[in-house]
Amino acid sequence: MSIYPELNWVTLEKGNINSFFNDYRPAIGPDGKAVVFERISYSPELRTLVTKLFIVHDLNKSSPQLFLADCDFPQQTRPAWTGNAIVLNLEQEGRLAVWTVDASGNNLKQIENTEHCNYPQWAIDPSFEGFVVMNNKKSLHQPQPHSTLFDVDGNRIIANMNGKDTNGNMVFGGMPAVFPDNPRSIAFAGQSSADGSYNQEENYIFLNIENGEEFLSVPMESSASLEHFDKHFQGRAPAISPDGNYIAFESNRDGGYALYLFNLNKPENGAVQLTDSTVKLNAQHPKFFPDGSRLIFSAVPPGHVHNCIAWMDISVYL
Repeated sequence: MSIYPELNWVTLEKGNINSFFNDYRPAIGPDGKAVVFERISYSPELRTLVTKLFIVHDLNKSSPQLFLADCDFPQQTRPAWTGNAIVLNLEQEGRLAVWTVDASGNNLKQIENTEHCNYPQWAIDPSFEGFVVMNNKKSLHQPQPHSTLFDVDGNRIIANMNGKDTNGNMVFGGMPAVFPDNPRSIAFAGQSSADGSYNQEENYIFLNIENGEEFLSVPMESSASLEHFDKHFQGRAPAISPDGNYIAFESNRDGGYALYLFNLNKPENGAVQLTDSTVKLNAQHPKFFPDGSRLIFSAVPPGHVHNCIAWMDISVYL
């Protein structure tokens, strides 16, 4: 009997183990019924062609449809959904920026000053609306990448939300997640800049803490060493629960990529593994449902080749 939660497949094409689609980076809608995700289309001769956003309106009756029917950008990636608005990345001819669109796929709008910014995540409280991005813009004063807070008009509010670690080294910051009702507080995939290099496979999950006018960043798992990378604490793509008490993330700390859950109120319990890392599921990019009791994510179904979208109930762990 499996010790892990049951996986419920949303975009699995039964009987077609060599599907020419790879589904990735889902964003769940506010009703918990619809999901927007990346679909990479393959050709047996040409391999990767384009990445487009698709939508499934009912998780129980999967029928993926093209989301941005009138958008000709060949690379449509990294959606995040709140209310009736979706923020995403569009890229054409190497030019990438942050855009917003409504949940029906209309009113597409580019956000000013967001070139080379990716992984946009909504940052909303009663008096502010904007988003945090992984900023890859070259800067003499910031590590690359770093996390930046923008308002919805593209005004830069905080240039670098990652700051320094407890050794005084600047921190590389990517794949941000924003705590509910606190746009200045994030979890992110990061690492110390002590040796000046960035390797996305050597990230921990970090939390930022306001320290006067600056930020201090600390590993979520306190035993993670800042002196050298310890794979036992590797983590990427954090997602924060709607109540702000849990962080779900992906990690290859125990073999292949799997999903883990961390209780911020009981850090001494450590991270709980949610999916099997030994059967090549390649589970990645979790997001919480609005009710906080389920996760939607991307994984490879057993016996298949490419990723599909799936969800699981994690209420027993909460």
